[in-house]
Amino acid sequence: MARRKHISWKTKCAAALLDGMLVRERFGLYPRRWYDDAKRMTEDQFLSLFQFDHNILHETEHPDRDKFWNQTPRLIAEHRSKTKQDAKVIAKGRRLRENPLVLMAEVVSAGLAEGARHAYERVNSPSDTAYRDGWDRIWGKRKIRSRGFDKTRRRKMDGTVVKL
Repeated sequence: MARRKHISWKTKCAAALLDGMLVRERFGLYPRRWYDDAKRMTEDQFLSLFQFDHNILHETEHPDRDKFWNQTPRLIAEHRSKTKQDAKVIAKGRRLRENPLVLMAEVVSAGLAEGARHAYERVNSPSDTAYRDGWDRIWGKRKIRSRGFDKTRRRKMDGTVVKL
């Protein structure tokens, strides 16, 4: 029995991309007839229609940004439009990081969150009863008083208020 020829990575990649495009075609995402067009092309021609897009942006310096599962094959025009949107997100992130007021606001916010976490831990700590008693005295028994509603008046659908 004769052995099959070795299938190259390029051939496997082209086949996987074509299968993905056929799935998208079945779901109505692409109206084209990919299979018939692909049969007329070489592997290099077919692969030249795609660019690989990073879902996790390079700017984030995430350690897994270059892994295979972070790559999505996209048609060139689709990839260019997504890259244009990504560039806006990256630019805004840089502007925010370079603005000292935003940095100061983040530091203050982190400090407030840390203080609130510390206060919550002290309230729930069984050993710090004095703090908890003071907390309960201020917040535990305090009720929010309602203004109530004037029972002698009603609001109509047009917004006018009438006496009963």
